Amino acid sequence: MLFYLQEVHMNITFQENFNELEVRLNGEIDHHCAKGLSDSIDFKIKRLRPALLVLDFGGVSFMDSSGLAVVMGRRRLMNSMDGGVEIRHLNGAPKKIFDMAQITRYVTVKEDE
Repeated sequence: MLFYLQEVHMNITFQENFNELEVRLNGEIDHHCAKGLSDSIDFKIKRLRPALLVLDFGGVSFMDSSGLAVVMGRRRLMNSMDGGVEIRHLNGAPKKIFDMAQITRYVTVKEDE
């Protein structure tokens, strides 16, 4: 299922794999789209109740600190449901922000192979 948040230039693709929800993000994550992005992901999490949420940042071209808030908020929700969060395909500007925030202390970041 593909969601397009036109006003924020962000594509979100959800993929269900057994007890895992993969969210592929494409575009820019900034304070203008963070709330809508969080709400869309939360809706799917609450409906599907996956054991693992995978956030794929492979298509993210720009991210500011609000992207960290998106990740940490989903981490809090998944923890409340005894689930986990994994970040995949983190590179470029988003990787720099995650590194500065030492996000790996809180969520699993799977390095590209």
